[in-house]
Amino acid sequence: MLSAEPTPSDTPVSTAPERKLVRPTLVRRVQWRLEAWAFIGFEALLGVLSAGAVARVGRVLGTVAYRISPERRRVVRRTLRIAFAGEKTAAELVELEKEVFKRAGANLFSALRTANLSEAELAGTVEVVNGEYMSEAMSEGRGLVMVLAHMGNWEALAQWFPTMMPPGKLASNMYRPLNNQILNRRLLRIRATRGLKLFSKDESPLAMAALVRGGGGFGVLCDQRVGRYGELVPFFGRITSCTPLPSMLARRTGSAVLGASLRTLGPGRWELKIHKLHGEPTTANMMELLERIMRESPADVFWMQDRWRTDRRAPQHVVGRVAKAAASAAGAPVATKRRRALLWADAAGMVPARPVAEPADVDYEAALPEGAAAPLDVTKIWIRESAGAETTRAFLMRVDGGALLPLDFVVAGSRSDADLRETCVQLGLGWVAEKPVA
Repeated sequence: MLSAEPTPSDTPVSTAPERKLVRPTLVRRVQWRLEAWAFIGFEALLGVLSAGAVARVGRVLGTVAYRISPERRRVVRRTLRIAFAGEKTAAELVELEKEVFKRAGANLFSALRTANLSEAELAGTVEVVNGEYMSEAMSEGRGLVMVLAHMGNWEALAQWFPTMMPPGKLASNMYRPLNNQILNRRLLRIRATRGLKLFSKDESPLAMAALVRGGGGFGVLCDQRVGRYGELVPFFGRITSCTPLPSMLARRTGSAVLGASLRTLGPGRWELKIHKLHGEPTTANMMELLERIMRESPADVFWMQDRWRTDRRAPQHVVGRVAKAAASAAGAPVATKRRRALLWADAAGMVPARPVAEPADVDYEAALPEGAAAPLDVTKIWIRESAGAETTRAFLMRVDGGALLPLDFVVAGSRSDADLRETCVQLGLGWVAEKPVA
């Protein structure tokens, strides 16, 4: 990633004048100053250590984070199950989950150390593969859109990107402005000194397009949900809302499109690999490129975000829009990894109606009390044991773990089942109330 921290952003430019802010209180200014001193001092301390030592310390702290963050573990576990369903065994996913936390710690600490490396030192830290793709793309003078993921030592990529630009051409990327204004100004100043222009989400996309059209390079982090403004396309086989920004920029400016992955080679060493786009610069093809990038080293990807998060208010719907081109050419996008929903029958065995789902990529299963008649057209039946023999939480966890893909939401016949609703919230499941089918 080309920013100071592993945080999302899928919209535009920040070296324009800063927004006019309300003057912060004295307490807030003192807090920012203390935070800035602590951060700069810690960054300097890491600079004294070798790259390998810093990475090892980060791995240890990543292990600690794994052990004390059950909620974050749940998010990572669910995300990995969706991404690699049918590809990795349960045991392999458990090991990958642990390694994700260790690599996140190592990459975070290494990025802080990398911020102060010289160009020569950086060359000894990062091994570039397919660097000629960059040279070829920039030699055409068309400008460049780079597809990126929250992956690896993002600071190494931020340092390297400007060095590949032709004379007079800027490298740029999006970033989320830091809450601490002192550190934010410092970040902007350092990035400008290194030849990297930052675009914030508050700025106009026209500024980004102008930079690319003028022959500059622009990096877009594409691996996060973007809600109702995104396009619904498959990503790792599951339909989700994806940013249309790289596709829009490439089509409107005629730029080249490449992607970059960062893979850990050893403590304090990374491989930066350049990837080509396959096909036209559609959002679907951009996400296929992103998937290839992330598959280079899944353990280096920042899976801490809930990429396929269910909207608890309406979990049957995936928020977003189908691109006009895709809708006219081949209809709605097709999922190879469908969502799972559980129809929760009441004590009398009455099963709730199926809610209308958009997109229609949901497989329905049923949870029945002992002796109830099985409903038609469900993919699987789960029998709930008698009261007290199994808690609601244990039952839902059994259902969730009973398939390769995780359970996404529960459909119940009444809003009054407080225990079921509360358990769904605790487990991160959506909940829908529907009338029972007569």
